[in-house]
Amino acid sequence: MNKNIIIKFALLATAAAVSQTALAEDGRINFIGEIVDAPCDVSPQATNLVVPLGKVSRTTLDGAVGKYSTPAQFELQLANCSATAKGASVTFTGTADTINTDTLAIGIGELGSATGVAVELRDSTQKKIKLGAESPEYTLRAGTNNLKFGAVYVSTANTVTVGPANATAQFTVNYK
Repeated sequence: MNKNIIIKFALLATAAAVSQTALAEDGRINFIGEIVDAPCDVSPQATNLVVPLGKVSRTTLDGAVGKYSTPAQFELQLANCSATAKGASVTFTGTADTINTDTLAIGIGELGSATGVAVELRDSTQKKIKLGAESPEYTLRAGTNNLKFGAVYVSTANTVTVGPANATAQFTVNYK
């Protein structure tokens, strides 16, 4: 009889421990950001842009180095600019193409990516912005400012192969 009570007690204690474990869940939430002394805020929409360059025919870029696709336009929005904000330039960085180091490499970490092509960044007048160099200065006014840019595929080899042609850039706003 004592053995029967001990076994029942052991089963009850085990069941209680298991049910407590099932109810416990832990987690973590990370809140990220930074307080800066800047004359404008970079709009949240500008911090993770996707710029569609479209489906470009290989024949548009194939056959020679330096052939271009049609430019795709994009904007970086600066909001809440103070009246003291006079100007800003933007520096784009990222993984450089191994042949044309002024441009962004495509297909980093992607299997089957296109070859012989890179992404070139341009300012509002469609002039090339070298990777790691400051863009021309944009005049700022109080309030919201939209800084206009462009991006194009550029052939970096005589032969271009087909496949995904994705690139990633980071940017820094330089206030003047």
